[in-house]
Amino acid sequence: MSDAPQISPAAEPAPQLPQRARLSVAAWLAGVSLLALLPMLGFSAYTIYRATAEQQAQAMATQQRRTSDAALHVGQQLESVFDVLRAMAQAESVKQGDMAATYAMAVRVAEADPRIVGISVVDASGNQPFNTRRPFGAPLPRPPPALMELQRPVTERGERVVSPLVVGEVSKLQVVGVGMPLDLGPAGKHVVRAVIRLESIGAWLNQDAWPEAWTAAVVDQNNIIIARSHDAGRYVGQTATQLLQDKVRQGLTAFESVTKDGTAVITSVAAVPGTGWYVAVGRPAAAVQAQVRGSMRDIFVAGAVCALLAIAGALYLARRLGRQLRGVVDAHLQGRPGPVSRTTLREVTELSEALTEARAVATQATGELQGAKEEALARLKERSEMLDVLAHEVRQPLNNASAALQAATVELARTGQQAAAEPLRRAEAVLGDVQASIGNTLAVASLLVGGERIEGVDTDIDALIEVAIADMPRDERARVVVERATNTRTASMEPGLMRLALRNLLSNALRCSPPGSPVVVRVSDSDEPLALILDVIDRGAGIADAQVPSLFQRGSKRPGGRRQGLGLYIVHRVMELHRGSVLVERSSAGGTTMRLVVNQHAVV
Repeated sequence: MSDAPQISPAAEPAPQLPQRARLSVAAWLAGVSLLALLPMLGFSAYTIYRATAEQQAQAMATQQRRTSDAALHVGQQLESVFDVLRAMAQAESVKQGDMAATYAMAVRVAEADPRIVGISVVDASGNQPFNTRRPFGAPLPRPPPALMELQRPVTERGERVVSPLVVGEVSKLQVVGVGMPLDLGPAGKHVVRAVIRLESIGAWLNQDAWPEAWTAAVVDQNNIIIARSHDAGRYVGQTATQLLQDKVRQGLTAFESVTKDGTAVITSVAAVPGTGWYVAVGRPAAAVQAQVRGSMRDIFVAGAVCALLAIAGALYLARRLGRQLRGVVDAHLQGRPGPVSRTTLREVTELSEALTEARAVATQATGELQGAKEEALARLKERSEMLDVLAHEVRQPLNNASAALQAATVELARTGQQAAAEPLRRAEAVLGDVQASIGNTLAVASLLVGGERIEGVDTDIDALIEVAIADMPRDERARVVVERATNTRTASMEPGLMRLALRNLLSNALRCSPPGSPVVVRVSDSDEPLALILDVIDRGAGIADAQVPSLFQRGSKRPGGRRQGLGLYIVHRVMELHRGSVLVERSSAGGTTMRLVVNQHAVV
C-alpha cells in the first residue's frame, strides 16, 4: 500500500468563484422584488375581481328586472283580455240569455281587438252555442278532450284559466286562449273563451327592444315556446330545452344554460302572474367571459410590467453590490486579502473583516489537519506492511503443509493404499478450512485499514470465475457449473477483492448443498443501472427469514448461539467498496440464490 500524495496548501491552485455564485445575489434580489410585488398584485387582482363581480351582479340584476317586467307586461295584457270578457258579460242581452245578441256582441268585440282571433261560448257538456269564427247557428265541433279538461276549473269551480299552446278546433291555428265563467241567465252557466294570436304575445314580449345578442321567450305551462324574440317562426311550438325545464322545476331564477340554437347563456326566469307561463331571457355567456378575460389580461399585463421593472431595478442594485462583494470574496479566495474600500453597505465591510479573521483560523486549522493526516497515513502504511508480512509468514507454512499432504495423498492413492490416504484427505480438508479462515481474517483486517476507495480495472469475468473455482477443494471443483445469460466478457472491478467475495460465496454454497449436488454461478447484466450480476445458487436447506437481516454483519450469531464466520461479512464489505450490493435473492427449502451486483458507474 503506497502513501497518498501530499499537497501543501500553498501549492493548491487558487479557487475561483463560480459564475453561478456570482449571479446568486442578483437572483436573490430579483426574487425579493417579486415577492414584494405579490401582495400588491394580489390586492389588485382582488380589487379587479370584486369590481368585475359587482359589474356582473349589476348586469344580472338588470337582466332579472327586465325579465320580471316582461313577465308582468304579458300578465297585464292577458288581464286586459279578461277585462274585455268581463265587460261583455255585463251586457243586458247576456244576462237575459239572448244567445243571438250575445253572438253579435262577441263578433264586434273580436273585430275591434286585434289581439283576439275569435270568441266562443261552451256549455258544461262541451256544446258550442256559437263561435265568432263561424256564422251564428252553424254546426260546430265539440272541443277535444284536452280543451274540456282545461275548462274544468271554470265549469266546476268558477275559476278563470289561461291555456297552453293549442291548435284551435275551428281556426286550425296555433293559439292560446283564456276562459272565464259566463252566466247567460235562463240559458244557464257557460264558459266564454277568447283565442289570442301568438303574434300578439310576441309583441307583448318585445314591447321594449331586447339587446341584439339577448334571447327572450315566453314558455307555457307545458314547456312549449309560445313567443320568442329571435327566430320565432322557427322555434315557436317547440319544447324548451331540457336544461331550462330542469332549472325552472328546481325553482331557480338565474343560472347558466344553452338556447335552442346552441348558444351558451346566462338565463333569468320570471313567472307570468296567474297563468303558469314564464318568461326566460338569456344573455350570452361569451360576453361575460370576455369581460372576465379582459380583467385578467389587465392584471397579467400590469403584473408583467411591474415584475420587469422590479427585476431591472434588482439587477442594477445586484450589479453594484456584486462588484463590491466579488472584490472582497475573490481576494480572500485567492489568499490575498486586503483592505476594502468604504462603501454605502456596512455589511460588505463587516464581511471583509469576518473573512480575514476566518481565513487566519482556517489556515491554522489546515496546518493541524495536514499534520494529523500525515501521521494517520504513516500509521496506516505501517499497519498495512505488518499485515502483508503476517500474511506471508502465516500462509507460507500452511501452503507448504497443504502441498505435502496433497503429495502424500496422491502417492498413497497411486500405490493402492486408499485406507491410509483417507485420513490425509480429511487432514487436507481441515487444513483448507484453516487456510480459508486465516485468509478471511487477514482480509478483514486489510479491508478495515484500506480505506473506502478502490481502483477498478477491466477484468476478464470468466478468468475471475475460474480462479475462484480453483480456490475450492480439488474434489469439489467439478460441482461448480457456470451459466451465462450475457455476452459481456469484461467488467470494471478490483479483481483480488472480487475473487475473495466469490470464493466465500462458493465455499458457503458447496458446504450447504447436499453432497454431489451442483452449485451454479450465473453471469448476467443490467442496463438500469449498468451493472454486472453474479448469482451463486445452491440446493441447500435455505436461510431462515429471521436470520437474513443480520446475515452480513460481523459477529452475528446463527440459530443455536454459534457465531457466524467472516465470509459473508467480507462479501458485504467488498461490495460496499465497489459501490455495489450483495443480496439474498431467493431462499427456500429448495436452495438459496446469493446475488453480487457490481455497479459499473460507481467503480472508480
